[in-house]
Amino acid sequence: MGEVFISHSARGDAYALDVLEKIERGLEKRGHRPLVDQAAIPPGEEWRTEVIKWVARCDAAVVLLNDKALKSPWVRREVNILMWRRALGAPLLVIPVLLGDLTTGDVKGAGLEELRAVQFARTRPDAKTVAEQVLDRFAELPDDLADSDPMREWITDLGGYLQEARADSQRLVRAAKELQIEDAHLPALTGRHDGCLLLAHRLLVAPPARMARALGILAPSLSDQTISRLAGSLRSTWVNEEAARSVLPPPGGPPRAMTLLLNAHFRETAEDYVRRATFGNHEDYEVQSTGTLPLGEDRVGERARSWEDAVWKLFFDAEVPEDRWLPDDVAARTHYLIIREQQPPDEDFADAVALLHGLFSWLIVLVTTGTSVPAPEVRKRFANAVLLKPLLTVQEEQTARMRNKKLATLPTRLTGTY
Repeated sequence: MGEVFISHSARGDAYALDVLEKIERGLEKRGHRPLVDQAAIPPGEEWRTEVIKWVARCDAAVVLLNDKALKSPWVRREVNILMWRRALGAPLLVIPVLLGDLTTGDVKGAGLEELRAVQFARTRPDAKTVAEQVLDRFAELPDDLADSDPMREWITDLGGYLQEARADSQRLVRAAKELQIEDAHLPALTGRHDGCLLLAHRLLVAPPARMARALGILAPSLSDQTISRLAGSLRSTWVNEEAARSVLPPPGGPPRAMTLLLNAHFRETAEDYVRRATFGNHEDYEVQSTGTLPLGEDRVGERARSWEDAVWKLFFDAEVPEDRWLPDDVAARTHYLIIREQQPPDEDFADAVALLHGLFSWLIVLVTTGTSVPAPEVRKRFANAVLLKPLLTVQEEQTARMRNKKLATLPTRLTGTY
């Protein structure tokens, strides 16, 4: 038995509402708890606190897709987080439902192509049949519900750090208001043990400037160690959610010679993308960084050899050929090699990456390409290239660097040192 989030844009669509209500009643009869937001979120409003909690903690989800849902930024955001959790390994059952005459092509055209990786429930003429088809899928709901879920663990850890501030209820409320948590939820901040999870869930999706101000409000009520841990956990939340999820390999398999192209200048930016994608998981993900040496005539070979040496040295502490043996548990972790190129890669660069992947097919290569992005013909030369979107601006990257510097020095600045 578990909590089932239902994502929808059913208001004003009688058929979609009928399907929604029948699925909701059917879930209740089977002992599940449906999580449904019946109120529409007006454009420009913040995401509702309940919806954030539901999407991040649910054990399964049903995504009702009609024309309105395909155009809804809120449904898109809900789907992104659900599929993000799946990509991180959570045993999360997601059931997309095509309503009306929609096709999987329509879903792809709306930018929700990630849903094509899971099995759709096909629409039928009557709402009852559609609902029964969806409810039959809940036999697949695992008995061990999402116990291993990095997103849940991150939120739980964040809530634990924030517990220190519970003695100062005024600061908690001020921070909550800065994060635009609805007034109805404010009494729960100090009244229940899980009250701080409200702040943690909102911090997951808060605009970065607002997050930094909220942490600044809370900081005087926290120890220096807790401030540092919070700052470390939150430093990468500025990274766009969809771009972050694209950093992860497809669920259920190895990366398959994956190359990520990020139009950034700084190594720290690339590290933030991986940190955001993995919620700072240091056990299952490993990140190292290298540059490109001056090149002679063999531009492809020299690059590939220098990167090969870097992989052995940085990931496995093996500088000489005699020590180059892969450990037995290499497949238990995902490895990212950041290559600081700072300019759009050319065809020679792509060919060198292909040679590197010939040696380490499980390696994810993340290339910082500077302001521009590689030309389409260059991207095609990579075996499995992902251009991280939305593209960054120089201002976004520099603002994030300065904000992270302030977060890191917050304990010192509280003492009056600048």
